[in-house]
Amino acid sequence: MAAFIKIVEYFGDSFFFYVWAAFFTFQIFMISIAPSLIMPLFNKFTPLEDGSLKTRINALAEQVKFPLTKLFLIDGSKRSSHSNAYFTGLPWSKRIVLFDTLIEKSSEDEILAVIGHEIGHWAKSHLLKTLIFSQANLSLIFLLFSAFFRNNSFYASFGFTPVARQPIIIGFMLFMDVLKPIECVMGFLSNMISRKHEYEADAYAVDLDYGKDLCSALTVLVKENLSIEGADPLYSAYHHSHPLTPERISTIQKLMKQKEEAEKKEK
Repeated sequence: MAAFIKIVEYFGDSFFFYVWAAFFTFQIFMISIAPSLIMPLFNKFTPLEDGSLKTRINALAEQVKFPLTKLFLIDGSKRSSHSNAYFTGLPWSKRIVLFDTLIEKSSEDEILAVIGHEIGHWAKSHLLKTLIFSQANLSLIFLLFSAFFRNNSFYASFGFTPVARQPIIIGFMLFMDVLKPIECVMGFLSNMISRKHEYEADAYAVDLDYGKDLCSALTVLVKENLSIEGADPLYSAYHHSHPLTPERISTIQKLMKQKEEAEKKEK
């Protein structure tokens, strides 16, 4: 925030590009250092022991050309029973992280199905698409703010006396209140994109023949994560970044049936 204020003060009306560039650089920097410097401050990362699971994960990564360099186990159980798996890292060097709770509660096939889903996000470039959308949203915010921050009628509408130089931080706080209706729309679009990505990653796991195991894994994850899975579809579409598990399982089953029918036709 301090950097934001200084940039606006220095560049004046032309601050838009410089603020965006600063935020983008900071975001990329944090993405780069988070896996190795920040996350280990809160959890213990242990290399996954040699065995059947590690061998199968490496084989899957090799099969789909996923640039796997490290495979870790995280002690997620020290804070909650939440189970998951995720990958982090730069485009040419990825690390897969498994929660210890996931290994305790799931079979190897279910774990591979979850990893297949996560690799699907990589294969479909979902992280890049999400980054592009977030930067577009951020650019819109800064662009609109550039039209507001020196408008005395804007400040006067909130009861501030018109002056030659209004405080930037006050202007930005007021602007964020005005922006809320637009942010509701952008949040809805963000959830739409995220939900679409989840369905695409599920479809990728189905293509890898992990559909049945993914359904089983999702059922286990719902139970262990104590998720609430009953909601109106419209409510869910607006408020939830992920589809409800019953919706995902139903879609996976349809994809499996379509795949089976397609294979029968080929034979």
